[in-house]
This record gives sequence, structure tokens and C-alpha cells, in this order.
Amino acid sequence: MKLPIVSRKTLRLAAIPVAAFLCIASLFWPQVQSVATILLLLVTFEYVLLTQENIELFRRQLERQEKLYVNFELICKNGPLSVRVANLGISNSLVSAVHVRTQDIEEFHYNTQEVVESGKIAEISLPREACAGRSLSVDLEITLEVIGQDIRSTTEPQVFNVGMGLDDIPHSTKRGLDAMWSITCPKCKKAYGGLLLMSVHGLRTFAEAFARKNQMLEDFRNSCPDHRSKFQLTMDQATQ
Repeated sequence: MKLPIVSRKTLRLAAIPVAAFLCIASLFWPQVQSVATILLLLVTFEYVLLTQENIELFRRQLERQEKLYVNFELICKNGPLSVRVANLGISNSLVSAVHVRTQDIEEFHYNTQEVVESGKIAEISLPREACAGRSLSVDLEITLEVIGQDIRSTTEPQVFNVGMGLDDIPHSTKRGLDAMWSITCPKCKKAYGGLLLMSVHGLRTFAEAFARKNQMLEDFRNSCPDHRSKFQLTMDQATQ
């Protein structure tokens, strides 16, 4: 358990009255201690305080050096997808894995050994399989595993929308959710050719999207065969 660090000012305020008392006492009772000894103790005490501050500063620097500060984004370069990783920390980091999840709960896991130097940017190529078979666009959730000095961490998941072109070739990326989330009624098992769509307006994470999807499935079950839900995508939203 880490002990609390007492402030230098507090210790000095406690030491000065004690030193003053000893100086006065030495005038009447020489056996207490000489003034020179008291002054020497004060100098030693000041040195201890300074050493304590230096140790605390060194400890904080080590803690900051061990922390991982990584940011990333998904980019598209005329077809191939890449994860661009920026190391904002003061020590080098190793990206050991990239985890991709699609809106259809498909998962892809890629091992890598990409070293990102402090203050630098690196790009990690992604296979096209995560986007295969999509006609318009697909929403992806990406998480990185990062290794630093004596620490291993997983980034917060981030979501991106990938726009698809001809022959399953990605042509654009952007942050956020913007794909067509088709819903199948759990009661009648109908999706009406993909026309039962969920609105992703206002959603920022896959967790929020799947929670809305579950609510929409329940709404469709209760309203079948009319299939009504306040989360259903409207024509106005689709054309925005």
C-alpha cells in the first residue's frame, strides 16, 4: 500500500517551532543540545525533505513513462484498409493485435508486431475480408492490443464506417456508424428484403447499437405483423 506523501511545507511548519524551543532550552539547560547541533539537525531535515521531493518526482516520471497513450484511426488508400496508430506517450509501444468486429457480429483477429516509436505514426494493413460481401457500406468496431514498458493494455473500441465500391473494394472511411442495419422479425422471421432497417442516429458505440437492436427486435415481436418501433429508419433519415 502506498504511503501518503506529507508536504514539505507541513513538515517545516512542525520542525521550526521544535527547533526554536530547543534553542531556547539550550540557553537554560546546556545538557539539552547545543545550538550548533540544532542547526545541523535543521540542515539535515531540509535535505531529507528535498530528497523526498526528488524521489516523488522520479516516481511520477516513471509512472508517466509506463502509461500508454495511443490513438488510432481507420484509413483507406484506394482500396486497402489500414489502421493508422499514433503513439502520444514518451516511450515506444508495440501493437501486438488488431481485433475487428462487424455489425453482423463477425469477428476477425489479426496478430502483428508493429513498433510505434514515441511521437511517431505507424500504419497497419488490414485484410479486406472484414468488408467482403457488402454492397454499400459496413460498420466496424476496432480494438488494439498494445504493449509498453512492463504493461499490456487494450484500447477502447472505436467504430468506423467503410464505404464500398465495385468488386468489394473499399473506397472511403469515416468515424461513427452509418451503415444499413437490417432487422429480421424474431416472430415471423421476415426481413422484407432488408427493408426493416434500424436507425443508428445518435449512436456512438457498438454496445449502444446492439442495445437498440435488441429493443427493436422486442418491438417487432410485440407488434408483428405490423413491425413498429420508434427506432425504425425513416425515409427522411435514409435520404439525409
